[in-house]
Amino acid sequence: MKTNIRLESSQFCYVYSKYKIQEIDGKKYIMPEANATKKNISITEHIDDLLVETLNIGKKEFLKETIQEFELLNYFSKYGSLGFMIDFAINKYFILDDKVAIREAFYITKKENIDFINIDEYLKFFLPKLNKRDISSLIKKCKDIASDTIKEDYLTSIINEFLIYSEHYAEPVELILNYARSLYKNLISTLENKPLTMKLPFLSVNHLTQNIDDLYYNNSFGFTINYLKQAIDISYSMQMAQDVRLLKICNFCEKAFIANNPKAEYDTPQCKNKANVYKSRGKTISRNVIHTDDGITVKIPSKELSDSLIKGLKRK
Repeated sequence: MKTNIRLESSQFCYVYSKYKIQEIDGKKYIMPEANATKKNISITEHIDDLLVETLNIGKKEFLKETIQEFELLNYFSKYGSLGFMIDFAINKYFILDDKVAIREAFYITKKENIDFINIDEYLKFFLPKLNKRDISSLIKKCKDIASDTIKEDYLTSIINEFLIYSEHYAEPVELILNYARSLYKNLISTLENKPLTMKLPFLSVNHLTQNIDDLYYNNSFGFTINYLKQAIDISYSMQMAQDVRLLKICNFCEKAFIANNPKAEYDTPQCKNKANVYKSRGKTISRNVIHTDDGITVKIPSKELSDSLIKGLKRK
């Protein structure tokens, strides 16, 4: 069955001009700078670039490469926060309830199963600089607006603007890196046709709004994307579901890329040239190394190196 699907960005998506990384209660968060300005953006306009950049942050985390703080800050300045607060909550309008049901509870309560957490505690996790009075005021404001809202579409937009698009909203760095790493790990396993040894976290689209207004006009329907993680998840799913898969991993530098040619094996001509140089020298480069501009760096010990080290220890 063939289906025409459109991805549309909600007109109520925002990004701040400048972000910072700040440690609060022993946890590093990314949040807007105090003097940052907020502007409206489309999170589907450059959705391929968004997906690839997210995967390549995950690549660095997966391969234990160094991720500089400025890389994460540049990513946020370009695309904004991911919206984990909305995504984790099973009850869509949790701000109107006393408790929140969390589908990825481990990352907040350290519990493996679905957990219920008080609304003020949940808000505090993502709004760490607000005090109890501020949080109570926020809850009351959202409830007052909800009682006057005519359509659900408006309610979603208003709640998002007060929560994940607020100047106080913050996301833990660890959570961001875990998510990106999960995407990249899933991509590797799928491309190599290897079964996953465990269910990876995060990889499901939550609270997705369907738009079928054009169903009878152009035989298509769309999804309205309300926050960044939705865009990444559905873009990834659509790429992986294609008959001819163009989302690949470079055979040299191991970065993710979307190929123009289904037979492409490298993300850039430079990677292809470097790979040919190694082949011409008769060198076998395995996944035990990381390719860099300066040469190669050992990622994990090779079997030969491991055997040599073990023999040396036994002799001692």
